[in-house]
Amino acid sequence: MNYGRKSTAKKEKELLSKGTMIRKKFTVIFAKTLLVCLIAFTVVGGCAGYGVYKGIVDSAPNIHDIDATPTGYLSTVLDNQGNETATLVASGSNRVYVTIDEIPLDLQHAFVAIEDARFYEHNGIDITGIVRAGITGITSGRFSQGASTITQQLLKNNVFTDWTSESSFADKMERKIQEQYLAIQLEKVEDKDWILENYLNTINLGQNTLGVQAASQRYFNKDVSELTLSECAVIAGITQNPSRYNPVSNPDANAERRTKVLNNMLDQGYIDQAAYDTAMADNVYDRIQIVDSETASDNINSYFVDALTEQVIDDLMEVKGYTETQAYKALYEGGLTIYSTQDPSIQQICDEEVNNADNYGSETKYSCSYRLTIQKADGTYQNYSEQTMLSYYQSKNSKYNIDFDSKEAVDAAIEQYKADIMEDGDTIVPNGESITYTMQPQASMTVIDQSTGEVKAIVGGRGDKTANKTLNRATDTKRQPGSTFKILSAYAPALDIGGMTLASVQDDAPYTYSNATHTPVNNYDKSYRGFTTIREGITYSINIVAVKTLTDIGVDIGYEYLQNFGFSTLCDSDRTQALALGGITNGVTNLELTAAYATIANGGTYTKPRFYTKILDHDGNVLIDNTPQTHTVLKETTAWLLTNAMEDVLTNGTGRPAHFNGMPQAGKSGTTSSDRDALFAGYTPYYTCVVWGGYDDNAELSYTTYPKTLWKSVMGRIHENLDYKDFDKPDGITTATVCKKSGKLAVAGLCDSDPRGSMVESEYFASGTVPKDYCDHHVRVTIDLSTGGIATDTCPEELRSSNVYITGGSAGTQDAPYLLTDDLANSLNAAGSEDPNAPTTGGAGDASTDAGTAAPAGDTPAAETPAETPQETPQDVQPEQQAADPAAQ
Repeated sequence: MNYGRKSTAKKEKELLSKGTMIRKKFTVIFAKTLLVCLIAFTVVGGCAGYGVYKGIVDSAPNIHDIDATPTGYLSTVLDNQGNETATLVASGSNRVYVTIDEIPLDLQHAFVAIEDARFYEHNGIDITGIVRAGITGITSGRFSQGASTITQQLLKNNVFTDWTSESSFADKMERKIQEQYLAIQLEKVEDKDWILENYLNTINLGQNTLGVQAASQRYFNKDVSELTLSECAVIAGITQNPSRYNPVSNPDANAERRTKVLNNMLDQGYIDQAAYDTAMADNVYDRIQIVDSETASDNINSYFVDALTEQVIDDLMEVKGYTETQAYKALYEGGLTIYSTQDPSIQQICDEEVNNADNYGSETKYSCSYRLTIQKADGTYQNYSEQTMLSYYQSKNSKYNIDFDSKEAVDAAIEQYKADIMEDGDTIVPNGESITYTMQPQASMTVIDQSTGEVKAIVGGRGDKTANKTLNRATDTKRQPGSTFKILSAYAPALDIGGMTLASVQDDAPYTYSNATHTPVNNYDKSYRGFTTIREGITYSINIVAVKTLTDIGVDIGYEYLQNFGFSTLCDSDRTQALALGGITNGVTNLELTAAYATIANGGTYTKPRFYTKILDHDGNVLIDNTPQTHTVLKETTAWLLTNAMEDVLTNGTGRPAHFNGMPQAGKSGTTSSDRDALFAGYTPYYTCVVWGGYDDNAELSYTTYPKTLWKSVMGRIHENLDYKDFDKPDGITTATVCKKSGKLAVAGLCDSDPRGSMVESEYFASGTVPKDYCDHHVRVTIDLSTGGIATDTCPEELRSSNVYITGGSAGTQDAPYLLTDDLANSLNAAGSEDPNAPTTGGAGDASTDAGTAAPAGDTPAAETPAETPQETPQDVQPEQQAADPAAQ
């Protein structure tokens, strides 16, 4: 480089030249302008950023207005012994709240160690964690490392609940800023224990569990307070990704996470080396798998719980005014505690006996619930089921049914059905076919404490229950009640307001309905007994006696009584004589039939069946106090008289197979046309139970006695250790000696001289209903053996024969051989008797007759304790056919 004088002068000239000075000035101006712009931009940007930040913060909820506590809790069902029988939970509600003092310190520290190591030091946001996450993101190119504190996570889960629907980075940033701001504010008003308690009750821990208590019960079947350090680490390890770290489905991944939790706890000083080594050596995952296998079916509720939930939903709507949506949300997300009426020991007995094949008297068959979806060649879809299968084959053979001898036979029938209906080009869609096997014949059962209306047990079907809300045959299925309706529709109103008594008689003789076709009413044994008392009609389930009784009091009266007994399935078209035999349009449910019989057992007072006694809300306040809802249906005396008559059903009548020793019991059997339904409804002084049996597809039963066998098996076991107790007889019951061929006061020398034996019996009556008239169905006539006519005063003694006859009866009945013949009756009339049914004592003119117009001394009725009522022993009692012919309905 040349530093000579000449060169230096030249350089100085260049520097001082005008052009150079201009360029320098421009550069300085540009630099200053750029700096000012940058400063201005920074200021404006900062102000704008602050404004945006301030706007976001200002739009955040006020800390005093938010609720950071978790919502959505599982509801719990308790039996009448206080045992938990079910948990009711919607997705996102399987939570059981526990306080911080119930949560082990090891579990608290495990979550802090893995989720927020500086939880006890920061003010709601962790600056160190944010910087660390930022640096990691810059260096790795992935901003996946979290910096949220436990406080922020609590707010995210319970306040910013719509974060899963954020659609842009701006939405996420807005929520994040508000979350951090509120985290600081929350820590100013709540302490760390409050925050940690609510966080540990909020978090998702897999397997549809929320909170540490639900998780502890799900994975270890124990209370959270009993968790070991090893188990605490398992649960804490789930949090970051409940699916990936699920200890049931992904035990290896959870084990790695559990190790990290324990390492963090050791590094952060929460545990020592010895505790760490013990926890690491624990084979915890084997225990988890055992618990999982034991609780795999726990989420399937019983028939009782299914029925309970329906009643709770209805009551929340009716009593509390909830909408249906609100009611469901309260039940499955509201953390309710429901005190049910279920008695676990009675329920166990019912379950065992209904599923005991020995009680059925026939081979077990199988039907199925079948679903099939076919895609046709043209792309359309067609759905099929067991009902379409039944209809398809019954169109060709009306006796076809879908009850098979084995599951293999079910499968073979389904394969044949597919072969018959599928056409070329048809394909079964993926997952388009399902089969569920069902044991047949089926059964249902309800047990109610009649004094309270509490349902103690319910069985909705035979066999394993495989899902929630499946068909409950005790509450959902409506079947014909058969002769169990005779008591409720005919005899109860007849005794209560119809002016009849247990001694009242009907002529059991050929009879037809008063419908257009005059359909005959048939007794189950096709015989006719002649004059028959209501007591005998009940004992031997005589159809004609029941139909005539209902006809006499009026069908509308019987219908109204049934409504008062609580039946909700009746319709106006049921107002026919067939109502006496249970011939109704829709049938009845087992539950409502049980409640009706419980009314009689309870002295005539109906109590609405209750599946629970009270419901508490999440905070322990009484939401519903389910006090009994009652109304009077019958007089106490009527109820007792019916009970007394139905005791005979079990000792002498059609219910004998149901009788067990050691306790008074009353009841009524029932079968329907073609033996499609069989029932037994009965009660003791303690409980009322109704058993129904039949095929789901209405096929004919080959053996109809099994409901009685089931009733005996269940009720016998229930009463094994109960004190003997008789049915309470109310005031207002009296007795009288009557003739059971007329229902009136007996006449010595007539009623006790019937050719078949004495027809005199002692009967119970409600006070004021004892008959005042004397028997008018017996008459004594003296015959002249030489002429066959009425003996006159001149007839020699050796040719006189005195006999007792029945008057007013019908041909073709068991009374027929003993009826006073028309010739004799005409002779009596010719001799001057105005009425052969009631001639004067000693006859008229030359006629020698004797009828009951006066009671001999000593035969007046007395309100005394009666002797045992004489009863006939039924010969070859068959299960009675009791539903009306369809043409009569």
